[in-house]
Amino acid sequence: MSFLFRLSAILAVLPLFSCNPDAPNDPVCRVAESLVLTNVNLNEGQYEAAACIIKTGNKVLMIRHRLSGKLDFPGGGKSHNNESEQSLACTAHRETWEETGFNVEIQQFLGTTARGLALFGCGLDAGLDDLPNTFDAPPWSVIEVVALEKVDPFLLNHDDLRFSDDLIPLRDGYIAIKNKQ
Repeated sequence: MSFLFRLSAILAVLPLFSCNPDAPNDPVCRVAESLVLTNVNLNEGQYEAAACIIKTGNKVLMIRHRLSGKLDFPGGGKSHNNESEQSLACTAHRETWEETGFNVEIQQFLGTTARGLALFGCGLDAGLDDLPNTFDAPPWSVIEVVALEKVDPFLLNHDDLRFSDDLIPLRDGYIAIKNKQ
């Protein structure tokens, strides 16, 4: 009975989100020349999803996932509706744009998670440091994202993340970005 009650609440809320504006067209994928020149040896067919780690000061930008209420990387799966297969770097760029509204530059490959999510260090010249630690997601992403949050990866624990095994790759990626700057 409680399942039907929960389902009715979800069905009642879904029409509210259908009135949200569509996302603007995706910007052109921005990949740093240094990443292109390094020719990262990724078996692109092995991975179907990618995400960005965006460093801002001593924090990283994460999304607050609507359904789980937990933090997650801005990222997601490859787009298969294009005539040409999208690269993992461009997947990270597109998904970050869709979930945050930020047109990042993919700067470096950082590694993968246990789930096979490719992680990229992404740069942003949008004054992210000046924004509060928690702020609204763009209107087109509210079905998936509750808020955007700047968090210290070393103050998080496994339970804070949507996928608990992402904590170590998040911290490792943060350190790798820090060492390159």
